[in-house]
Parts: sequence; C-alpha cells; structure tokens
Amino acid sequence: MDKNITKGCIILGILFVMVSIIVFAVPNLKTGTVWITYAFTAVAFVVQIGIWKSVLGKKKTLKSKFRGFTIVHIGIIYLFIQTAVFAIFMFVPTLPIWSAIVVCTIVLGISAVCMIAADVGGKESERVEAKVEKKVLYIKMLQVDIELLTDSENDVDVKNALMQLAEKIHFSDPMSNEALMDLEDKILAKVEELKSAVNKLAIILELNMLLDERNEKCKIFK
Repeated sequence: MDKNITKGCIILGILFVMVSIIVFAVPNLKTGTVWITYAFTAVAFVVQIGIWKSVLGKKKTLKSKFRGFTIVHIGIIYLFIQTAVFAIFMFVPTLPIWSAIVVCTIVLGISAVCMIAADVGGKESERVEAKVEKKVLYIKMLQVDIELLTDSENDVDVKNALMQLAEKIHFSDPMSNEALMDLEDKILAKVEELKSAVNKLAIILELNMLLDERNEKCKIFK
C-alpha cells in the first residue's frame, strides 16, 4: 500500500477512535438512534479507505490520480456530513429511529451517486483524451520524420525545402479524421519515398500539395 494512503488510514483510525471515545464517554442515553447513526458513521470511515486505495493506487497514472481527487473530495465531504448528522442525533437521542435511518440513508445515497458520477465523468474524460491523443499523434510523427530528414540532408536547396515543409506540418491541423485515412497514408508513403529518392524536390512539392489538401479537408470536419 502507498505510504500516503497508509498515513491517511492511520489518521482516519485516530479520528474514528476519538469519535468512539466521545460516544462512550458522554453520559447521555444511548438509544437505538445513536447506535444507528454511529454505525453509519463507521461505514463512512471505512468507505474512505476503499476510495483512497481505489483512486490513488500505484498502478494509475498521475493524471488519473489527479482526476480521482474529485472522488476523494466527495468522500471527505460525505464523511464530514455523516459525522455532523451523528453528532446531532447523539445530542438529541430522543429523535425517532426512523428519522436517523432516513437521514443517514439519504446522505449515503447522494454521496454514492455523486462519487459514481464523478468516476464515470473521469473515465469518459480519459477516453476522449486518449482518442484525441491518437488523432494528433499522426502529425507529430510526420513532423519528426521530416525534421530528421532535414538534419541529415546536405543539399542546401533540399534542406531549405524540407525546413519549409516541416514548418507547414507544424502549423497544420493536428486533428485527424477517419475520412482522411487514405490521404494521410499517401503522405506517409511519400515521406518514405523521400528518404531514398533522387529527385527530392519533386517529392517535397507533392507533399506540400497533399498537406494543403489535407488541411483544407480538415476544415470540413470542424
């Protein structure tokens, strides 16, 4: 278990012990209402451990963990509210049992819904970002290939033409689309051909034309 999670669990344990001591030390009538709210509060403490282990585990990326703090934050608010509810029922033990059950169930239910919604939202956000990253990867790889060819080129005219091509790629629309797959495959094929071509300037001209076509078509899918 992560050291930070372990420390957090220790803090939770200390807080729960403090709450428990207060329960048994305060000389008021221990009714069923008090014990019910105490049980719900104990559940709230245990839930925190599950949330922290699930959201802040070692196997997740830093970005995923950062998004997970939303769920952790909701969990802490849930614990705070449940503890406050417990304190109210403890110092007013004459309140009916059904009211304790209803209030604690509502607090637990709303908190669970909020945490599930936050988890679904975080996963959907990660899915969209992964999809976007995959789409922009094409143009990044293309630029790297042209820059490598530029660095290894000795002919001044070809080198200048490659530098201009790399600049055009840099300012090209980074987002791809499935409808552009054939066109982008042609561009990649031309880049491969360029690596061993004799008349490189002619291929660079073709690449410029293909990139212009791609950029214009990208505007259609905006």
